[in-house]
Amino acid sequence: MPLRKKSRSRKSKKRRSIRLSAYRKGHIDGFERGKQDGFEKGRADAAKRAETAAAAAVPVPEHPAADVLVISAGIIPSLEIGVIQPLDGLKKRENLRYDVKLEDDVSHEMIAAADTIIFVRNVEPAAFMLLELAQKLGKRTVYVIDDNFLEIKPTTPVGEYYSDPVRRETFIKFLQTAHIVKVDAPELGAYIHDRFNKNVVYFPASVDFDWLDEQKQSDRDDEQIVIGYEGGNKEEDFAPVIPALNKILDYYGGFVRLEFFGYVPASLADHPSVKYEEGGMEYKEFMKKLIRCNWDIGIAPLDNNSFNKSKTNNKLREYGACRIPGIYSNSPVYASWVAQGETGYLVPHTEKGWYEGIKAMIENPAMRLRIRENAEMAARQHFSLHTCMDNWKKFIFKS
Repeated sequence: MPLRKKSRSRKSKKRRSIRLSAYRKGHIDGFERGKQDGFEKGRADAAKRAETAAAAAVPVPEHPAADVLVISAGIIPSLEIGVIQPLDGLKKRENLRYDVKLEDDVSHEMIAAADTIIFVRNVEPAAFMLLELAQKLGKRTVYVIDDNFLEIKPTTPVGEYYSDPVRRETFIKFLQTAHIVKVDAPELGAYIHDRFNKNVVYFPASVDFDWLDEQKQSDRDDEQIVIGYEGGNKEEDFAPVIPALNKILDYYGGFVRLEFFGYVPASLADHPSVKYEEGGMEYKEFMKKLIRCNWDIGIAPLDNNSFNKSKTNNKLREYGACRIPGIYSNSPVYASWVAQGETGYLVPHTEKGWYEGIKAMIENPAMRLRIRENAEMAARQHFSLHTCMDNWKKFIFKS
């Protein structure tokens, strides 16, 4: 018989557990952690690449973000109209960053953090030290001025303030030293260019028509002719206008009413056909009130003196924007902007001139309507906020 091999019974053997050395275990743990870190880094890199691609698809603003510090002598309408309004527009449109401080609230750190320092109507020596600091730190400096303080008469508290010899000298230093001097009137620009600084920039202030179009001009039910004025105390400018207005009130009786915002001549204040409201309101609230008053005629008297020749055409810009037919003194401030009987009405700055001019406007409703329409179109053409923003970008924030 063939021999058979003895079959060995297969007994299950228990596997011995492998004991890893501390070195081997650390090596494996390290590998696992490295693998996990790699996955996480890969996911992070992918997310970053996606974010970069998405950012590249978003249009980059044409004007890069800039740090602008505005240092103002006071919170006044010219600051709001001439500086804050266009800077706000650039902030929304092109990511321009800016801050506004009064000159007493400015620190070294604020100036160091900004690229452009804009000074507004400053005449104090301490403010000029801030300009010197800004230039020492390599900042672009801009001086915004809309009045010629060298020609102001010291016959009022305001005139006395600006006529102080130290402030006059400081004013001249600002004009001479600033990298750019920004003005709102070409006459003032020529004055500064010829005497103090060749780098003078002129362009007018603006009206935010996008906002103004949202305000409704209410219709009046009465048949009266309403003649209005808005502005500050201008006794000298009103000298020939007051007797002319008295004659108008006497001649037309209750058919004519006068309304004053901010200033009323003392001799007219108690007249039964005169209405007066104080000023001092925020600029947009003032403009809302002006467009809703719906005056038939707005007056803008301006005495013919060296100080007034450098003033801006605020009244023309505001009356036109608010569809108010305006009568203006025949001054360089207004003459170049007014087409007689079309966009306004120019009068000699005399009692006779004002009386005859106001009478002509009252008696000619067709002319008033024509001026109302044409003046608004002219204001939109020359004084839009978007045009002003473009000028700030081109002439002030130029590279």
